[in-house]
Amino acid sequence: MKPIVAAAIVVCAALASGCASDPVSSSAPPSSPQASAPRGSTSPPPAVATDPSRSAEAQVSRSPLECSQTALQGGLIVCRTLPLMVVTLDGHPIARADLQGLAVVGLPRDQPPIAVIGLAPPLDQPAPFGVRGARAEVMVSSRTDGVSRFVMACGKIAPQTDEETRHAQISEGKKSQALKGVYSPSGDLSFILPARGRTSSPFGAVRTYVPDNASCQGRTSVHNGLDIAVPTGTEVIAPAAGVVLLADPDLYFEGGAVFIDHGRGLLSVLMHMSRVDARTGDQVVQGQPIGLSGATGRVTGPHVHWGLKFRKLLAADRDQDLWIDPSLALSSTAGSQ
Repeated sequence: MKPIVAAAIVVCAALASGCASDPVSSSAPPSSPQASAPRGSTSPPPAVATDPSRSAEAQVSRSPLECSQTALQGGLIVCRTLPLMVVTLDGHPIARADLQGLAVVGLPRDQPPIAVIGLAPPLDQPAPFGVRGARAEVMVSSRTDGVSRFVMACGKIAPQTDEETRHAQISEGKKSQALKGVYSPSGDLSFILPARGRTSSPFGAVRTYVPDNASCQGRTSVHNGLDIAVPTGTEVIAPAAGVVLLADPDLYFEGGAVFIDHGRGLLSVLMHMSRVDARTGDQVVQGQPIGLSGATGRVTGPHVHWGLKFRKLLAADRDQDLWIDPSLALSSTAGSQ
């Protein structure tokens, strides 16, 4: 099957109106929240030179940190810096650059209007001039998410029986164990849709689940993914290259699901599949079939749920990880041939 679209990830997860054409560097003056970024390239900032024949000072003379200008709450910021450098968000370590100096930073849905990106070289080691004070300010636009309401059977809202509770506990154990795996990037930062279809529910909507009888209580939560309405049996493909951390046909909430580590802290989760063809440990390429869509797990009808998680790999606590809006990883042509 041909990929649905070869889409470059939107640097800094900019608004649909476009990304900034020029990156913000640590040598640039602070950005104004009122300034508007022009439309432009979706490519990551240019790489910081790492020619071993040049001095460390010369290698960072242009700027040790470059990030593009705009982002959206619940999106991503992509920066260029020195290889393996620790990157901070608002003073807190959040990511480490890869061997090419590319770093990805996930933003929470309530990120303030200015995201301050910095570098944190080891205090006990010398750092090139300008690295410790490097700083980039990225303008962050606010989200406007909707609300939705679903009437569901009690067993689809939360476990109701001892058997369902055991199923949910076993599923959580499998996921916790799988998420201990961390792999290096096996591809670039391009993403494609995992299935061809209509977006039935966007990321970020506040959902209220109302029980269809009085024997249980409802619940409210944020929809942490993108739903694509397709009939059962539709081919599901890998949205980007990576390593399969978990492939399971019967998780309690997710149903048939495939977890793919793309590297740089990014993890895709494809849920509710009727058939899972990928296997745990597989290395997949973008566009590779991994199974068929369905209505397994806690759902009201057949669809593909695509969740995109940013893992704060510098922290041991996986509860600090963030769900990111998958639509911001697609270009404006996503979904086209």
